[in-house]
Amino acid sequence: MTELILFLAGLLIATVFSMVGLAGGTFIVPMLVLGFGLATQKAIGVSLFAVTFITISAALAFARQGRIHFKVGLLLDTLDVPGAFLGAYLTTLVGSSLLAGMFGALLLLISFYMIRRRNQKGRECWLGLSTRVVAACMLGSFLSGVVSAMFGVGGGVVDELVMIFVLGMTIHLSAGTAMFGMALTTVAAVIPHWILGNVLLEYAIPLAAGGVIGGQLGAHLSGRTGARTLRMIMALIIALIGVRMLVIPLL
Repeated sequence: MTELILFLAGLLIATVFSMVGLAGGTFIVPMLVLGFGLATQKAIGVSLFAVTFITISAALAFARQGRIHFKVGLLLDTLDVPGAFLGAYLTTLVGSSLLAGMFGALLLLISFYMIRRRNQKGRECWLGLSTRVVAACMLGSFLSGVVSAMFGVGGGVVDELVMIFVLGMTIHLSAGTAMFGMALTTVAAVIPHWILGNVLLEYAIPLAAGGVIGGQLGAHLSGRTGARTLRMIMALIIALIGVRMLVIPLL
């Protein structure tokens, strides 16, 4: 019964989140901790294992649709590691709970802005990479690393916001590009957790199996869904993440 619940959870989370270029790790971890009683370290390892398969599956589906800007995706991964080191260091200097609350409030404002600007159009393709685009990608990459290490939120959220609001991409193109970038980073991130024994296969395999199907389904639905609807879905997800961040200081 547990395996079926995990499979269905992976299917549902991957389908909804991959539609807008996110993997759902932000909700998988608390689900495993609160719903299945896993220790946080084990939950993170299981989540990363599942997210690895979700992102690879969705990225392959988006690639078949021609909705990945590979150069931007690679640039958005360039400074993740240095940013993560800084984020980890900052948690030793500043109260992470307070910062998490502030970040949550910011995400709520961003989600409100996305709803207000839900009809905004973006660029579907690029002729080349300007200095501005490269600089924005590098800064976004660094910030996503900082945010991931400080708050435990997937860097894909930051990458998506950079692509949509700074680079002016459509949400269809940014979703596929974000999945491609996350597929590269999660493969590297899950390895140390595997070595440390944090990947519990009895939980990870059914969750990943559902996630693989959900990643394909989400990418397919994304291609058939209008940009306005996708922006509304993404705004709702960002709002939920923001609420989760706001709750942290109260725990």
